[in-house]
Amino acid sequence: MKVKKFRYFASDFETTVYKGQVHTEVWASASVELFTEDVKIFHSIQEQLQYFISLDSNIVAYFHNLKFDGAFWLSHLMLDLGFTQAFMVTDATTEHPKVKWLPEKNMPNNSFKYSVSDRGQWYTIVIKTGGHIIEIRDSLKLLPFSVKRIGESFGTKHKKLEMEYKGFRYAGCEITEEEKKYIANDVLVIKEALEIMFNEGHSDLTIGSCCLKEFKRTMGKEDYEMFFPNIYELEIEKQ
Repeated sequence: MKVKKFRYFASDFETTVYKGQVHTEVWASASVELFTEDVKIFHSIQEQLQYFISLDSNIVAYFHNLKFDGAFWLSHLMLDLGFTQAFMVTDATTEHPKVKWLPEKNMPNNSFKYSVSDRGQWYTIVIKTGGHIIEIRDSLKLLPFSVKRIGESFGTKHKKLEMEYKGFRYAGCEITEEEKKYIANDVLVIKEALEIMFNEGHSDLTIGSCCLKEFKRTMGKEDYEMFFPNIYELEIEKQ
């Protein structure tokens, strides 16, 4: 079976906050590939996506708090680019047709799908374009802390900096050196923490899944299956 190879990135958006604004947009974005310190800074979400596409590779990009950043991704994909949702109808006989997401191999180019729970928890956005997959993940599900606390807890080389959020900015505006340093440090902190997690074998989508896998490994397969059997496989005696 052929296994897709991915390049992994820590990424972040900066969005507009100024008096009198009537809409919010991404005025800066940053990405750094794991196990490098080559931070790329962009002036818009469009530049960020074009960078990922230009790499001609499958991508996994972690954004810290996808519930916020994901809304900008979906808006850009649907409204600005006209990408379609990658689903198929499985039952059209009812008033509310049943649908399911297509597997990645069957997704058409310029389409996307997403995983958002009924309680508003965002997990992934998967984009297919140019024959490649760009998967946006929520690093907050794997590292459920603020960027500042992650830097302190993991002892990362880079630390969270402070910046004045409010001010008139817009997509394509000039990004000052001070702003670039702040934006770069945010993604570098997350990158370092992700590297530590990955080196420990903790690369699952959520911290809960990583903990369960570690518990199974520590306990041993046979003991785990004895104490926590799959109840769907248990035979029920008929009365």
